[in-house]
Amino acid sequence: MSSSKKKKQNDGLSAGDQSVVIGGSVQGSNIVVGNHNTVSSHYAPSFTKIYQYVEDHPKLTPTEKNDVKAELQEVEKEVQKGTQADETFLARRFRNIQRMAPDIVDVAFETLKNPISGVATAIQKIAKRMADEAGENK
Repeated sequence: MSSSKKKKQNDGLSAGDQSVVIGGSVQGSNIVVGNHNTVSSHYAPSFTKIYQYVEDHPKLTPTEKNDVKAELQEVEKEVQKGTQADETFLARRFRNIQRMAPDIVDVAFETLKNPISGVATAIQKIAKRMADEAGENK
């Protein structure tokens, strides 16, 4: 092959069209490839059930429903982090919800305690601690 037909070789990393090149740790990250992608959470169906339960709750006023949903949105954002989720932050959100509607916390815990989920351990710890605290307060 003549020198004029040789491709110039770079000292750095080279990738083709529509390639994905990752440098460093991507732990806790989402990687989306392709064209016209949408990103959704694998927790979304679980939260849809919880939000519906809140909406159908007979004892909550519309204002309380909005407050509970706002707390749940914060929980939903945090659990997206998987094993990097802040357990203290989640515990505060769940305590706030428990003050308004304890049964919603129970529904949320049971819905989110999926053993495949990276955050399941944290949710289980929080659920146990809150159950223990509730037992002490009786």
